[in-house]
Order: sequence, then C-alpha cells, then structure tokens
Amino acid sequence: MKNTAKVLCLLLALCFLFVACDSAPVSQTGGNAATGTQAGTGTATAESTEEGNFQPVKDLSFGGEDFTILVPVSTAGSWAQFHDFSATELTEEPVNDANFERLNQIKNLYDVNIVNVVTPSNSVATDVKNAQNSGDNPYDLVHIELTTVAALAQQGYFVDLNTVNSIDLTNPWYTQNAVKQLSIANRLYYILGDFSTVDNDGIAAVSFNKEMIEEEQLTSPYEYIDNNEWTIDNFYALCKGFSKDLNGDGKLDIVNDRYGYSAAKTSMPGQLTSAGVQIVTKDDKDYPILSLNSTRNASAVEKVLEMYADDTTMCLVENMSGMPNGISRWQYGNNMFMEGRLMFRQTTVSRIIECRQSEIEFGIVPYPKLDSEQENYAHSFSAATPVVCIPATAEDFEANGAVIEALSYYGRTTVRPAYYDRVLQGLVARDEESGEYLDLIFDTADYDLGMVLMSADMFAIYPKMIDNKSNTFASDYSAKEATWNTVLEEYVTSFESNLA
Repeated sequence: MKNTAKVLCLLLALCFLFVACDSAPVSQTGGNAATGTQAGTGTATAESTEEGNFQPVKDLSFGGEDFTILVPVSTAGSWAQFHDFSATELTEEPVNDANFERLNQIKNLYDVNIVNVVTPSNSVATDVKNAQNSGDNPYDLVHIELTTVAALAQQGYFVDLNTVNSIDLTNPWYTQNAVKQLSIANRLYYILGDFSTVDNDGIAAVSFNKEMIEEEQLTSPYEYIDNNEWTIDNFYALCKGFSKDLNGDGKLDIVNDRYGYSAAKTSMPGQLTSAGVQIVTKDDKDYPILSLNSTRNASAVEKVLEMYADDTTMCLVENMSGMPNGISRWQYGNNMFMEGRLMFRQTTVSRIIECRQSEIEFGIVPYPKLDSEQENYAHSFSAATPVVCIPATAEDFEANGAVIEALSYYGRTTVRPAYYDRVLQGLVARDEESGEYLDLIFDTADYDLGMVLMSADMFAIYPKMIDNKSNTFASDYSAKEATWNTVLEEYVTSFESNLA
C-alpha cells in the first residue's frame, strides 16, 4: 500500500472518529456486520442498487500506483481457473470483458492499477508466511482457497474484516451464509462473494435429462420443487430402476449402458449438507459447536447411504473403468450425460457449463432436501473455492478494504450479469425454471465450518461406508468425537491467543 492512499485513509479514519463522538457506541471489534451500523461515514455519495448500497471512499486515490493481489493457479485441467483480475484486453468473451470493464471502473474510481500476481495453489500459504516473516509487504490482498485459509487465519496472518470500516459486510455482494458461518466470536478473517466468480463455478448442483423424464412419464423435478416435495426419497425413486443393460450382456458398464444417477463417493458429504446435516453450528457468542451427532443427521446418513451404495442405480465416479485413454472420469461422466445415458448427474456449475455443446434437453435443479419439513435447501462448496483476505502486514487496512468493496460491488453489477445471464442462462439453462433454480443454488451455498476444518475426515468416513455398504456412522462418530472437539477448541484458542 502506497503513502498516498495511506494518508487519505488516515483522514478517513479521523472522519470516523469525529462522527463517532456524536453517535451510539459500537462494539470493540468495530465490525459493521456485527453491530448493524452503516459503513462508510465520511464517504462520497452512495451508489444505490436494488439490493445494496455502495459508498466509495471520498478522495481516496492511489496516484496511479499498483495494487497487488496474490492469486492461486490451479493445476492444468482443473475446473478452478482464477481469471478474475487478469483481463488485460477485450476479447469478446463476456466474462473476460466484464472483468476488464470492472478493473477500469476501479481505476477510474481510485486511480489504481489492479495487478494479478500468480503462484501455484499449493504455494499460497508459504508465500503469505514468507511475506510476513520477512517484514515485507508485497501483497495488498490475498485470494486463497477456503480449505487452506483457516490455518493461516488462526495464526494471525490476516485482518479481522469486521474492524475495517470501508467494508460493509451486510451488502449482498458478500455471501451472507459465509459471513455467518465462517466467523469466530464475531471476528471474520476471510470472505467470499461477487469479488470472484470461481466460488459459483464450484457450487454443487444437479443436472437432469428432461427428455428421459418425459419418455418414462415420470414426475418432473420441477413439479416436486413447486410442491415442496423435492426430497431424497422422491429423488431416489426417480433414479431407482432407471438403469438399464442396453447391450444385453447381463451387466452394467459405463461404456454401453445407462444409469439413474452419477456422483462421486466424495460427493456424499455434500449430499448430506443438502439434507440439512450440519457438522458445526454456533452458540450465542458465535463460538463453534460440534453438532453432527443427532437423530435427524443419523436418519439423513441412512437415506443417503442407501442410495449411494445401490450399484444398480448409482454410477460412482471412482468406480468407473473402461473409458477411452486421455479422458478423466469426471469428463467421461459429462460425456455419458450428454449422450443421454444418465438421468441425473451430480456435478458442479463449471461442469454444467461444459454441457452447452450437448443437443439433449436438460435442466438444472438444487440438491434434494431430506424431507418436506426441512426449511431451506443447501449446497456444498468446493475445496478450491477462493476467499479474499487482507494481510496483517498491510500498511492501510481501510484503503485495502475500499478496494475489496469496489471489486465486490462491480463484481455484482458488472461481472455477475455477464457470468450469470449470458454464460449460464444464455448457453446452459435452456428453460426458465433452470434460471430460477440457479438463483436458489447460489443463494443457498453452505459454508459449514466443520467442512472447512475437518473435510479430510468426512471424505474418508463416508466413502468407506459406501465401499462396505455398511452404516457405521455411530461408531465412526464415537471414534472421532474427541478429536473433532479438540480441533474446534484449538481453532478458537489460536484466535484468542493471537488477539491477546
């Protein structure tokens, strides 16, 4: 962060102090989301939208200097490609051009050049540590994967965003479920939202073959959703019995035959999330509580396991064999769907986008609920889902926060329409219902802290149950309960010791 921005934001801070003398007291954390107060006192005229209120910081200027964001680069072939800040020219590709426009909007607003510095995704944590330990300040913001960030946050490498007055976390360009679920004692060190579109790419969803539903004269998922009957039982009933030995050789295989549903064994935790299973909840002081062991959760595990262990219905990605060389199991699953040999496909939005070349009529629906009594749908995040953080080494938290707010606001108003309307609705979602359900899917993304901190255990326990076709939930939980409680206790203790 450069001195020009620093001086101006010190003036902004003074404005906050003067106004505070004549207003109600705020919490010690200073967080706007925590107190419900409006951010941006002393800022320029707000730009209002139907959903939020953007307040640029008055007189903030970086003098044409660079603002550096550390960005991970995923392995070749991965769906998670981080191009949010790398648009250097117009290419007639809608999302690239929208990102290019966003960078120009922020340059005009704050006279700043957003610079994209890339590093392998498995090196981001090391780069952040090296920067702080060396006393250097090479990065103004860090874009980092959600499953990597927690360990760094608890070690004190990032700033509590609730203390940054130039960020209003109540605005809709921040994912509100993440604001609530990822905080600790009303402190929040990383956040996601319209700052990036990569989190949308990784959200779990279900695509289905509309033609097959009609040919078999089955109830449409849309009808079930409209009647609040889109449940695991009804979903499984649609899938069950649909698999067919098309070539008549007396066995099912992925090259010649068709299946009711395709998913990965490691998708079972996400399917449970959608059934309302929460590993961790919060107490009234915003501290995490292990909540996995309940009668309702046990019932959900029983129902989901029955479906995943049914190899006459399920085409499990990990069990695929016989596909042509050079094609991944995930890609082959997409091929099966586009060839009309899957009724339902558990996938991510990024894979659904790839189906735009298909000629089949397909729809997009949320994951099913456990039952009609479940209040909300829920959709799991990907391990590559990125968040944004302000490094503790940053010279001026308020100036950095102003850039986050602007990137997120213009992400909402400029990039999101290009990503959502043109790429998804225009090319993929071929009916009105799918467009509506994409809204629902994105709005019900779930960021269970248990999946952030203990995903490795979840990805080991449930696939083992599928392989053994045995429900060992009770004994698995009993064996892990003490360890998981220790993980939560150490997570909280680390934050408290770093803030002492």
